[in-house]
Amino acid sequence: MRRTLLALSALCPLAVAGVAAADPAPPGTGTLTVRAFTGSEPLPVNRADIAVTPCDAEEAIATLVSGPDGSATVSLPAGCYEATVVTVPGGCGLTDTDPVRLTVVAGTEAHAGFRFGCA
Repeated sequence: MRRTLLALSALCPLAVAGVAAADPAPPGTGTLTVRAFTGSEPLPVNRADIAVTPCDAEEAIATLVSGPDGSATVSLPAGCYEATVVTVPGGCGLTDTDPVRLTVVAGTEAHAGFRFGCA
């Protein structure tokens, strides 16, 4: 009995942690991660605003703000999207102003990168 309780006390937290860590995306959705960076050895750019617009629309459905690691992520329904930098952090300039077109596939992660030149 004592061994059973000991085994359960060791295994239960692991089982609960596994359930709590699993955060499945809703069916039919994927994620989009944008990354803002500068330099030949990519350094993160914080506080770049990036608008996400469906390819067949003109209005953005999300605006992401890059964090201290230069990235931001959003869950989106599967489909075609364009990501565009709308606000460049002070002291920086965007090296390519064209939007990035990408396809979000359900259950996967799509990536868009934006290179900045910062003083």
